[in-house]
Amino acid sequence: MSIFPFVLVPAPPGVVSSYTRDGKTGQARTLCIPLSQAGGGLVAPDVAAGLLAFSNAVLAKKGDFRVTDCHRDAAVQERARAKYDTWVAAGKPAPGAAGWVASTMKAAFVAMPGKSGHNGGRSIDCDTGALKFNGVAADRQIDVLWECAAATGWTPVIARPTEGAAESWHFDFKGELQGVYDRLGYEQWALAGAVLVGHAGAWQSPSRVVQSLLQRAGYDIGEIDGAPGAKTRAGITAVLGGTSATATDVLRAAEHGDWCGLDRLAASPRTLWRPVA
Repeated sequence: MSIFPFVLVPAPPGVVSSYTRDGKTGQARTLCIPLSQAGGGLVAPDVAAGLLAFSNAVLAKKGDFRVTDCHRDAAVQERARAKYDTWVAAGKPAPGAAGWVASTMKAAFVAMPGKSGHNGGRSIDCDTGALKFNGVAADRQIDVLWECAAATGWTPVIARPTEGAAESWHFDFKGELQGVYDRLGYEQWALAGAVLVGHAGAWQSPSRVVQSLLQRAGYDIGEIDGAPGAKTRAGITAVLGGTSATATDVLRAAEHGDWCGLDRLAASPRTLWRPVA
């Protein structure tokens, strides 16, 4: 159930992954394969141009831009989350310490499946160790990366550009879902993105697709909770006309894969916050 199918990131000479053809991390950019040939080289449609722009901005400053992670399937996310939960349940032992089991634990936060920007193809992880901006001090490399990100519509997930900090490599492209983020926060933004490309795992449902489309269009219907209420119905009638009964028919049809005109909503995203009664 995908409203906006993934697209491959720009092909060569586009964005480069951090991996060689044998799946290992390359030490030289010339050895690395394009992200379009890597396993997770998929992004939401409005992200593709932004990712190429980010890469070009880094290259223009004589840096080396490589992506270590882009789209992450919900099943992969679920396995990673299970390792994180196991680590938390064990008391968060430090890697290598007593109680640490590398094969079953992950010592870093992992979002729930469907609630990571990676699931929707809207987040990337960069190889920050490969940047090597010419003439830039080692403790200023991330600062320059942040400048390139800000200029091309990408936002870091941490508060300050600290070298070596956890998640210093993670950037998000809010894009056409910026309004969802502004109204509802990060987790709901990530969920909307994952739902609209069909990769929200257990959170994927027709009603959440409808709610995500309404949120994308700027209608203030509350959280994307899969339980359509009066505001969801009001949003539907604001787009398609009719009455609350009409909205109920639309939601019922969506459960059977018939969008009954909501393609008009998908084709015309709005940028304004539009409260509905």
